[in-house]
Parts: sequence; C-alpha cells; structure tokens
Amino acid sequence: MTLWNGQGIGRLAKIALISACIFVFGVVAAARDVAIVTNKDCPLKAVKAADLARMIKTSHKRPDGYDLTVILTDPSSPEMQIVAQKLLSLTTDEFKKLIDATNKTHVTFHVVSGDDEAIRAMQSNPAAIGLVNVYSINSNVEVLKIDGKLPLEPGYILHSQ
Repeated sequence: MTLWNGQGIGRLAKIALISACIFVFGVVAAARDVAIVTNKDCPLKAVKAADLARMIKTSHKRPDGYDLTVILTDPSSPEMQIVAQKLLSLTTDEFKKLIDATNKTHVTFHVVSGDDEAIRAMQSNPAAIGLVNVYSINSNVEVLKIDGKLPLEPGYILHSQ
C-alpha cells in the first residue's frame, strides 16, 4: 500500500488503517439510528411498535388520553426515512402526505430544523414524542422503549441496518 507521499506502510499499519475505516463507517451507519424521546414528565415509557405506528398513522389518541404531537426533522432525511419505512411501512412521499394531513387527525406534526430544537420542544410539551438521532439524546428527555428495546440494543426497530 502506498500513501500520498509515495512511502509504503507496514502490514500492521495497513490493518490499523482498515480497522479505523471500518470503525468510522460503523459510526456513520449507527449515527442514523433513531430514538423516540418523550418529555421527562411523560408517563409513557414503553410502547409496542405496532401501537406507536397506529398512533402516528391514525386518529388514535395516546394511551394517556392526550392527542399526539410528533416533533421531527426533515421528513426526507435518512433518519426520518428509517421511521417511515421501518416503523410506519410508508414511502418518503407517503410519510410527507401523512404530515401534510395533520389537521385531519388527532396527531399534530411539528417539523423542526434539527435534533437540538426537537429536544427543546420536547421539554415544554408533555404530550409530544420526538424523533431524533440516537446521538442527540441528552438528560433532558426520556427514551421510549419500543417492543422492550432501547436504541442500539439488538432487535431495535429503528436501527439503520
């Protein structure tokens, strides 16, 4: 293997370089995992994926009686495509149409510019759930278990792979 300055590198250095590339690729892939977060005061701590999908896609209220507010970033982003495909079984266009039809259901969608803004909005709305990148989670929100799993656990539905 030859580097940009024409100097070769040893076998161990090649292995280290390849391992670093694999690690970086893994981190980039994991960076697209989505967490469902709630306000710290929200009584909802766990939900089945099918129930969550039904709450988002239909006019059903949350189990605690509140109308559902969903705070999310750009519906076309890779993270939101994971939500659309894996949780809701929708294409990106169908997901956008669902968001545009927000006034016809008990669900209100708020599209924000980024995960930080989504988390700030969560803090002031106990009836909301937020869809954020797993690496944006902080101590100001609770992570909702889906089918008994948290993000990064094997079998978590909103894993990007």
